[in-house]
Amino acid sequence: MSAFYSWSRFALRTAAAATGIEGRPTKLIFIVTKRCYSRCVYCDIWKIKDTPGGLDGELSLDEVQAIAAANPYLQWIDFTGGEPTDRPDFPQVVQAFARACPDLLLVHFPTNGIATKRVEQMALEIQQTVRARLVVSVSIDGPPELNDRLRGVRNDFEHAVDTFAAVRRLLGPDNVFIGMTLHGHRASCGHTTSELIELTFAAINGALQARSEAAISWDEFHLNIPHLSQHYYGNTGNEAKDGFGGEAHRAEMMEALKLAASKSRRRFLSAMGAIERIYRVEAGRYLAAGRTSITCAALLSTVYLSEKGEVYPCTIWNRPLGNVRTTAFALMPIIEAARRDGVRRAVAEQKCPNCWTPCEAYPAIGASPVRSLLALSRS
Repeated sequence: MSAFYSWSRFALRTAAAATGIEGRPTKLIFIVTKRCYSRCVYCDIWKIKDTPGGLDGELSLDEVQAIAAANPYLQWIDFTGGEPTDRPDFPQVVQAFARACPDLLLVHFPTNGIATKRVEQMALEIQQTVRARLVVSVSIDGPPELNDRLRGVRNDFEHAVDTFAAVRRLLGPDNVFIGMTLHGHRASCGHTTSELIELTFAAINGALQARSEAAISWDEFHLNIPHLSQHYYGNTGNEAKDGFGGEAHRAEMMEALKLAASKSRRRFLSAMGAIERIYRVEAGRYLAAGRTSITCAALLSTVYLSEKGEVYPCTIWNRPLGNVRTTAFALMPIIEAARRDGVRRAVAEQKCPNCWTPCEAYPAIGASPVRSLLALSRS
């Protein structure tokens, strides 16, 4: 099936979502595993292997293949974790959806970058066998010493830079990004958040130069707002430790986002440039008021699936809706029941926890063109 046809279908379905028509989602956020060898102080996903039940019940490859076959309409999938590449059959998981979903356009996965050779090999296998565009984001949360302390792994920064360089050589610079989350831990380092993003950016480029690799631009450097989620990150209760939500922290994040926007060189009219500008503008609104002007698309054009088959509205709202193991692996019976029960209406009316994570923000921007253009005009 041609890419033009697939993109046309995606545009039509996005337009339908913008009118409130409750069709099938275009995007799936799929937690392929909670396994992770990072020890991040602001995320407790890695602790799940030490809790009762542990990894028991993780979807098998056969079950993943059944999920893909039962939901062939998906066009955009975020395969996340944990660390997705810590699942040995991760390429086969992606391939299952690529075979079953003829309109699949975009595949994304984040990585901690610890195991460079494994991440590179899996990215290569996916690239060679999947027609959809593959995008990879590598997590780096500060200059070397701070990053390694926050992520709990010795030499994590060096490994992550190695992984970024290797995967960028493989996929090209438009498909590989650095992701930095603006946690409040940075305040303990004697630097403002804006100073830390500049130090981090400089440290990454210094490390790339030492490897004879091309420098990154600010357009390859994405800033995330921290969030709390019981069912995903398992980090509720970390508010005081993280400084999350404090007035000073919010103000510093807003300044950091403005700084990054001022340094961006991406053309205003490019699609990704416009989306990133809107993301930053609305991130500032979220930090100032706790909500954005753009309506979330959860349970409209996006849905979240856990590693054990449980469906939630999104990465943040801890409201289990049902398990695909009880619906012959189909998502729509669960989504339709949630819509009947008013869960989608609660999201639209912002009666959910409210968030502005990229997982939810980017599809929300696409499903709210008028409000997004208004936000862009304010940037």
